[in-house]
Amino acid sequence: MAKQVQLKAKTRTETGRGPVKRLRSTGVVPGVVYGRNTKPLSVTVDIEELGDVLAHAIGGNVLVDLKVETDGKTVERLALIQEVQHHPVRDEVLHVDFREVSATEKMRTTVAVRPVGEPAGVKTGGGTLEFVVRELNVECLPKDLPDVIEINVEQLEIGQSVNVGSLTPPAGVTLLDPKERAVFTVAAPMAEEVEATAEAGPGEPEVIGEKKEEGEEGEAAADGKPAAPGKPEAGKAEAKPAAGAAPAKGAAAAAPAKGAAPAAGAKPAAAAKPEAKKK
Repeated sequence: MAKQVQLKAKTRTETGRGPVKRLRSTGVVPGVVYGRNTKPLSVTVDIEELGDVLAHAIGGNVLVDLKVETDGKTVERLALIQEVQHHPVRDEVLHVDFREVSATEKMRTTVAVRPVGEPAGVKTGGGTLEFVVRELNVECLPKDLPDVIEINVEQLEIGQSVNVGSLTPPAGVTLLDPKERAVFTVAAPMAEEVEATAEAGPGEPEVIGEKKEEGEEGEAAADGKPAAPGKPEAGKAEAKPAAGAAPAKGAAAAAPAKGAAPAAGAKPAAAAKPEAKKK
């Protein structure tokens, strides 16, 4: 259970950044005590005493028997250290909030969780134990408030989890989180994913210059792209028309290129006769 410690405090009237800064220079930390049925009370606590209380705290919850001195009178107030503000750079406590509670009324707060043992999936399967949540919401009397909630994880295999519904809370404590919420889980090792990728192998590379199968050239032409000229097979000469052979019937004679000399032995084409004029 959470350890209850004593801490002295004094009421203060100074507020604002300047006065509060001067208070810190004298070795005290400003704070506020608030509760459901009481008005907020501004106090100061000794910085060394507060540091000693925080250093020996096992969990996140610290119950203090706060002895508040006002005008020479001391009043005891049971409180929970709700929040401690630290300087963002220096290791210095700037402010502390105390939440007053009743010894006879149930309170709601959060308690840290702690795994116990080594999961079987970690020991034999190389998995990793992962925290899904680090705190659980609880309801209990101040005297029953635990420092931490310990959870045995030794039976967990890879892919298995511990849910809130399977937990047995400490005596006097009620768990408020949904029963299906996971607390710890054992994840598979990353190496398995790498091995699975290696076994699948890379995709087959495309062969550049691979001979196209019949029909591919026609498809390329249909797409509007000119097909690459085919190369003659090895050992076969390209067919040429015999010298002096007449062109095939119905085929038009190819016109010579502009400026090209006529081939040897070729007769010039007859000039077209002008159409006779009608009288």
